[in-house]
Amino acid sequence: MDERLYDLTVGLVAGMGLTLVTVDDVVEHGRRTFRFTVDGGRGITVEDCASVSREIAYLLDDELALEARYVLEVSSPGLDHALRKEREFAHFTGREARLVLREPVDGENVLTGTILGADAGLVRLDVDGAETPVPLANISRARLLL
Repeated sequence: MDERLYDLTVGLVAGMGLTLVTVDDVVEHGRRTFRFTVDGGRGITVEDCASVSREIAYLLDDELALEARYVLEVSSPGLDHALRKEREFAHFTGREARLVLREPVDGENVLTGTILGADAGLVRLDVDGAETPVPLANISRARLLL
């Protein structure tokens, strides 16, 4: 459902001058929650989140025939956003990140560097001046650095 929600709302968010970074469909304490993370070149304000929330709520009510109630959350990525999908790494190109790996790359289990880009299942990271390609499937955890 995450990808369906992403595909359904990415254009709407882009039309508001923002970028849809992630969508999560989770159930916590028996309550379904849709979490949308949006970003903008100028940063994100509370008003931006409220506007996006309103527009997404209208769209979800029109497009999805959900019988159960849900909670809708819209927020900014924050300074130390967790990175999980290729499009997130691509969006944060130029930012510093810390990657914890499943298998070592160049003898290292943890890499810290600047994200150079992401495509075709690879994240490219500048580690101490050297471009280091890391398969997305080899990343256990990743987070932006402050």
